[in-house]
Amino acid sequence: MIEVEIKVRISDPELILKKFEENNGIYKISLIHEDIYFNMPVGLRDFKITDEALRLRKSIEFNKHNKAYTKDINHYITYKGKKIDTSTKTREEIEVKINDPYSMRTLLKELGFQEILTVKKERDLYEFEFKTYQIDALIDYLPLLNQYFIEVELLLNSSKKLEESKEALFDFLCLFGIKKDESIRKSYLELITEKLKEDLKN
Repeated sequence: MIEVEIKVRISDPELILKKFEENNGIYKISLIHEDIYFNMPVGLRDFKITDEALRLRKSIEFNKHNKAYTKDINHYITYKGKKIDTSTKTREEIEVKINDPYSMRTLLKELGFQEILTVKKERDLYEFEFKTYQIDALIDYLPLLNQYFIEVELLLNSSKKLEESKEALFDFLCLFGIKKDESIRKSYLELITEKLKEDLKN
């Protein structure tokens, strides 16, 4: 699958959530994602250079509007290929649900994969019908950055409609006053790594 994704930093998440509701966004679920990122074994290719990613995710799902909703916990191993365009975070994504994250983490470390960083995200997921697409829109809070973001994404089976779907996402973001040049191509891992380096300098 190809994940077409655009990310933008926002300063007022409550305003964005209000606009979601005004534009018929359907609240689906809230999530806490704890992502452990890995790099390849030493001597093999470096994901920082090749712009790839491998993560082990713990996903805690809950309904913030219904305290009686039972929390659901799932685990996934995900590979993300290098970005395939210059304006978005679009890339190939392969994700597999797993039942034993501890064994998977141990297996990766035994094979020499290097554990890089754990990234935590607090997220609210909304769903929209826009043009001919079903769009997932997330309001994200990153504690390590102390910043909010909006991510919008959709999935494609092939790259045939890549340009069309990218433009649809940018048009969708216009509904919320977000411009194309506000798009951030860096991953959360890259943003956090940069901040940690800056903190060390200071």
